Amino acid sequence: MPQNIFIHPEYTLKTCQLRELTQKETVTVAQTLEQMEPWFTLKYSAKTISNYLYHSEQSLFKYGIIVSQQVVGVVCIRYPWLRGAYIELLAMYHSQQGQGLGREIINWLETELCQKTNLRNIWTLVSSFNHDAQHFYHKTGFVEIGQLDDLVVAGYNEILLRKVC
Repeated sequence: MPQNIFIHPEYTLKTCQLRELTQKETVTVAQTLEQMEPWFTLKYSAKTISNYLYHSEQSLFKYGIIVSQQVVGVVCIRYPWLRGAYIELLAMYHSQQGQGLGREIINWLETELCQKTNLRNIWTLVSSFNHDAQHFYHKTGFVEIGQLDDLVVAGYNEILLRKVC
């Protein structure tokens, strides 16, 4: 089994900080995400999102994205996963999108994974209707591997993306 590279509860990046969320913060994040894509279209409730963000799982590492001491998003990484890491969730509040935070987090993950392990894959799924997310991941070097029909919710497709570092 690969070494656990996510050993710290907090990481300081150039323009943001990643740290564990409090229970109160998970509720606020969940209420915000409920109104955003893809969760809005897929009809995820704030309660469902909050439960996901707050429950503990050994191979799932969840961090709030903090700018100026304010939560502005969340990133959840499953590790290890298919000879690499899987970005299970990366969400930035609308006010922070386009500011380079997502790219900075992808670069951080790539550095953590590829410099500290012999693993080279970063994976994620994107809803086929979520064109903004698809564009973001393509700009950061992810390529489409395939489409998974009806994976999350019947009637909607997910696109599996991979970045090799």
